[in-house]
Amino acid sequence: MDKHIFCQFLVLMMLMSSSQIQGELRKGCYDSGITVLMGCPDSIDKKLPAPPTPSEGCCTLVRTIGMKCVCEIVNKKIEDTIDMQKLVNVAAACARPLAPGSQCGSYRVPGA
Repeated sequence: MDKHIFCQFLVLMMLMSSSQIQGELRKGCYDSGITVLMGCPDSIDKKLPAPPTPSEGCCTLVRTIGMKCVCEIVNKKIEDTIDMQKLVNVAAACARPLAPGSQCGSYRVPGA
């Protein structure tokens, strides 16, 4: 199985197995956040070296959907799989930086 497809499969399975979704999340936001995570696996996976820049497809998702929904759905299981600093770097590289000191899951964005 292609490494990219395998990574997407792992992220999808991990997200589907996660039953701890905050009650106040809108379903659309949850779906959108998952779409971004699934579209950027090479750039955010803990076990893979980050590419110099995120793919154009990844950045298109980040720019279209935004990071608000992504940060709202990040939970402990997701944080166990993705590198949160890489996620912050992807947001910045795709022209949607997270504000220093803001919260993304349980991760506080450095800088404030």
